Parts: sequence; C-alpha cells; structure tokens
Amino acid sequence: MKPARLEAYLKAHPDYAREAWPLIKANAETARMRKGVHLRDRTHCKHGHSLEGARVYVKDGYKFRFCVECRKVDDAKGGILKPEVGAKIKAALKSPTATINGITHAGPRRLVSHVALQAYRRADPEIDVLVRGIVSTAHSRSQKFRWQRLRNEAKREETNDYYEILAMLPAHFPGKDDVVSDIFEAILNGSLRREDVRARVKDYVTAHNQMFPTKYAQFAGRPLVSLDARLFDNGAATLGDTISRGLWD
Repeated sequence: MKPARLEAYLKAHPDYAREAWPLIKANAETARMRKGVHLRDRTHCKHGHSLEGARVYVKDGYKFRFCVECRKVDDAKGGILKPEVGAKIKAALKSPTATINGITHAGPRRLVSHVALQAYRRADPEIDVLVRGIVSTAHSRSQKFRWQRLRNEAKREETNDYYEILAMLPAHFPGKDDVVSDIFEAILNGSLRREDVRARVKDYVTAHNQMFPTKYAQFAGRPLVSLDARLFDNGAATLGDTISRGLWD
C-alpha cells in the first residue's frame, strides 16, 4: 500500500489508526536499526584484521569503524613520493620560521600530509635531519612566542590604563601627560594602588599645579607663580620665603 493511500485510510478509520500508528512507528525504527547490522556484526576487516580494537568515529550522523592495523599499513606507505614535492619540503624546512604544523596543516599552503611527511623522512635522510632540527627547537620557540604574547598583553593593558587615567583628568588641563606619568610611576613603586587612582587623581593634579602653575592665569599682566616655586634651580629658597622675609635675610 502506498503511503498516501494508507494515510487516507487511517484518517477515515480513527479507531484502527490508534492501534496501527504505534505498530508502524515501531516497525520503522526496527527497520532503521537493521540497516547496518551486517557491518556491526562484522568481526574482521576485508584484510583479515580483527575489529575488536577498531576506532569509531561519527560522520553525517552515522557511526563508522576503521581497522587500526589497516591504518598502520597505509601510514607506512605514505603514498607516492614525488621528487618535486620533496624539494619544496626541504626549502620550506630550511626557512627560519618553519614549523611542522605549517607544512602539514590542512589549508591552501599545505605541502604534504603528516603521514606523507613521515614517509619522506624515511626515504630522504636530509628531510629527516631538517625535521629533527625543527622539533628540537620547538620548545624554545614556543617559549619565545609565549613571552612575546605576555609582553603584548602587558603593553596593551598599559595602553588601556593610560587612556583610562587620561579620561579622569579635566578636559582642558594642560599637564595631562605629566600627571599620567606621575601616576604610573607611583603605581610601579607601590605607593599607589590601581584601584585608588580615581580617588587620588585630584591630588596629583594639585601637586602638578603647585610645581608648574598654569600659564593661562594672569595677574598684573604676568602668569601666576606658585609660592612653593623655587627661585633658583640649585637652591632651596622659594617665592614664599621672599614674602615672609627678605631675600638676603
């Protein structure tokens, strides 16, 4: 019976459909499970190797098994070894930045598969020596990349801190870079914690204004000068000292 005719009959006879639908679904599931029974019951591959320790993988929703012994035999062959490919592998391995993964990794720049590279190593001693040299320095190169990433992260964090502190300062404040440098110096020597910067940024602005009074404030046609400003670079006398006592007192 065709499915369309069966569906029409079940709609016309609901009492029969209540009993038939569960049986139809159970039969369909049983038929689905029997599709790969001849493969699941197989104990040996076509070459006579036992499938007891076979690897299982899933592809497109279906489970597959492959014989480990057959895979070892295929890996040992490595395919057809071409001289022109061998020359390209040698040239790539001699590069200062060469890596095994860069040569065998899947992609447009891939020269050869990992299995074929092992076959080339067995066939050509020069390739084997080059591969051994790259493998022996893999740890040092990985550590170099690791420290480079850490330095980049520290630099990135420092840059982010710079702009965050810069945003805390008044928009028209002329000494922004000087104050940010003072704050960074305080963070590095431990006198200021990073979480306290926002609360103490005004103190650093005040200290900067005392040492370098703004040139925009005018008094009697001259810029205002802090009373704490030193009169001479090589002395300790300040402008305030000349007000409370004479310069030569």
